[in-house]
Amino acid sequence: MRWVWALFLFSLALAQGPTYEDWTKYLLSAPDYRLEQVLKGKWPYLEVLRKDRFRDYQKGRCDPTQGQDCSGRLPWAEAQSHEFYLPLSSLEATREVARDLRKAWQRFEERYYWRVITELNNPAFWFAYCLAGVKGPELNPPLPEFKLMVPSEGVDTAFLQAATRSSPLDLGKWASAGLHKLDKYLPVPQVDPKEFCDGLGMQILPLMYIPGFKVLVQGYEVFRTPGYPSRPFWFNEAEANARVERAMQKALTDYYADYLKEVARVLLTPRPSTPQDLLSLLPRDFRSLGSPKAYLPVPWQGHLLGAGGVVAPVYTQLFPTDLTALWDQVQAIWDTYKRLIDRAGSDLEKVYLYVHFYRSAKTLFDSRAFLGLPGVDTLKGNLENLVNAPLRALTGAIPVLKGCAGDLDRVVSCAATALMTLDQAVKAKGEVEKLTGGKPQDEPLKAKEAPGLWKFEEAKRWLPPSSLPVYEAFGYASFFQATNFLEVTTVPDIRNVDLSQVNLGNWMGWAWSQLSRLVVYWHVPLTIDIRVEYCPPCVIAYPSLPLEGPVQPLGVPPYVLPFALERTHWRWVSVPEGYEVPGVRGAPYTLVSDLSAYALDLRALYRPLLGR
Repeated sequence: MRWVWALFLFSLALAQGPTYEDWTKYLLSAPDYRLEQVLKGKWPYLEVLRKDRFRDYQKGRCDPTQGQDCSGRLPWAEAQSHEFYLPLSSLEATREVARDLRKAWQRFEERYYWRVITELNNPAFWFAYCLAGVKGPELNPPLPEFKLMVPSEGVDTAFLQAATRSSPLDLGKWASAGLHKLDKYLPVPQVDPKEFCDGLGMQILPLMYIPGFKVLVQGYEVFRTPGYPSRPFWFNEAEANARVERAMQKALTDYYADYLKEVARVLLTPRPSTPQDLLSLLPRDFRSLGSPKAYLPVPWQGHLLGAGGVVAPVYTQLFPTDLTALWDQVQAIWDTYKRLIDRAGSDLEKVYLYVHFYRSAKTLFDSRAFLGLPGVDTLKGNLENLVNAPLRALTGAIPVLKGCAGDLDRVVSCAATALMTLDQAVKAKGEVEKLTGGKPQDEPLKAKEAPGLWKFEEAKRWLPPSSLPVYEAFGYASFFQATNFLEVTTVPDIRNVDLSQVNLGNWMGWAWSQLSRLVVYWHVPLTIDIRVEYCPPCVIAYPSLPLEGPVQPLGVPPYVLPFALERTHWRWVSVPEGYEVPGVRGAPYTLVSDLSAYALDLRALYRPLLGR
């Protein structure tokens, strides 16, 4: 078993969690959400800019052959390749991908355990599973719950510090956290026995044990072996260790390789896989756009450890037709903004929030797609009721805004102009106190490189996936992302207990998953009952079922199955327009060589879809 523990300890030393410092910065930019293009048969997409290449591109062409100094500049061909187009996928389709990733892990976990336990308990388990084919129900995990994660590596540090001053702020976890497990742990395999019996034959010799026994004479016990009934009289520990090590090596090479292949196929295969099938999902009018189910992945070098990730920007629906649900979403966005800015912002920044939230929501409701639709005027009235009172209260208390009066549209326009004046004063290091009523402006109104009103933008990381018009109006997009992390744990994962939900059922389920997957040899203790029978008189000795317990488990090292390799995790994140996409490396549509056999030429596949 030494090779297993060496791998386990080596991986433990390396597994310090993901680092992001050297991840290349790609900026979400200029998304093409134009619904009229969708109605013409063009799939909606996002555009991202490679920041370093774009900066060199803006400087113009540099030709060293013409005597120009091009030191520190990228080659012109590379600088020109700074725009990339990412087709959007439906949220439900990415949940299905997450479910398939779960199923791939569950299949590996089942194959791993049942290979070890069957080879260890050969021939009894070989007869039951490999010969008789005993098995339980098929693996069928439900759709994983959508969980938004706010990537700590992406949030502006100043915003995060401000937002956590009064109390901690939940950034969430990877949506896959705690899901690398079976839905139910059963005493029979949930995969076809052929998947773990490959190359495994019946093995009787060498003998594994001499059973423990006790002797009864006329019903009275006269002898028992040491440790009866828990331990056999003799156990072949060397053979047991050899069987477990052989089975673990088989699982951690062959079965794990199958897991990696299955994950690669799940992540890198578009659904549907042809442009014709995808375009057939698009209707020809706004009201029937709906939520065409499509998964269109974009690899950034792929998901393998240290490579990068596979991403897919997502939509909940192309166009919202339920106005009540649309208002509920706008209200939820307002609540999210207000909660965050109340924690992290000054009174001035609250004015920024109300002004720009109102303008974004008004842009949404004024969309041509909503013209003449019954109920839109009601939404506009709801919006005014939401913003009017808190905005007027603030404008009356801040000198630079006191002249703003009239209807709400005029107040918003006036406030926006006044805030631009204030922003210019801040940049020029002018007398800001006179404009703000003596209230110090402790934090800059804009981060150093952040476009837009930076706290308003940072708050978008807490906004959930939505429809295309909402994305366009508020200036953000949500992404599904998958990548591999090196993990050192056990199978089942001993960490899969939610300490925030401490209850009897939770703990019992966790305890059962651990106990039911211990590495044990099942032995049968015997009772030898000697009796004098009148047949005519003769002495009969015969074994009988144990009277002190059923078949007994005997733990075999390593007792639990170790795992010290890569596992695939997934999450959903939201990114403000003009800000970097977290969790990616390299360049879009590129793959490390190990994945090249599992993906089509996705750029070529998407080109007729996007018209780019």
